[in-house]
Amino acid sequence: MLLAPFLVVGGGYAERIEDLEFRLQKLRKTAAEKDLWLKRLEEIKQQGETEGRLLSRDTAALASADLQTLIKEAVNRVGGELISTQVIPERKEEQFTRVAVKLRMTGSTQMLRDVLHSFESNRPLLFVENLNIRPIRNMQPQMPGRKQPKVADKLSVDFDVVGYMRGG
Repeated sequence: MLLAPFLVVGGGYAERIEDLEFRLQKLRKTAAEKDLWLKRLEEIKQQGETEGRLLSRDTAALASADLQTLIKEAVNRVGGELISTQVIPERKEEQFTRVAVKLRMTGSTQMLRDVLHSFESNRPLLFVENLNIRPIRNMQPQMPGRKQPKVADKLSVDFDVVGYMRGG
């Protein structure tokens, strides 16, 4: 009877030791794979850089200038009117620097669709945030024989274009 409590406690310790040895074995296995995972991480980084997913500039100011140029080209290519662009201060996000430009443009629904598609489908990867679309209410003159004047398809659009560069 005197030994029973010691045997129960000893059994609990044996289970705990067995559990800790199992966990230690798993951790050793994971640690042994460290080089493999570091190599794979480096491959992914290289792939991201060669595929042009990031803005490829050394400073956020240069990346912002490139972003403004991309925006201007995209809007002009579809026939929209770029009213203004404004650089948003860069922000660190994990190992990247977030570079953003606020823009205001006018154009038709089709022009807006084409601009957004160009941002989505080209490199570097760009994201659109804070999209605000307002119709411009210009009434076209009434045509003879028509009862209702036709509303022009013209929009005033504000949004932020965001890209990322390495660093941070």
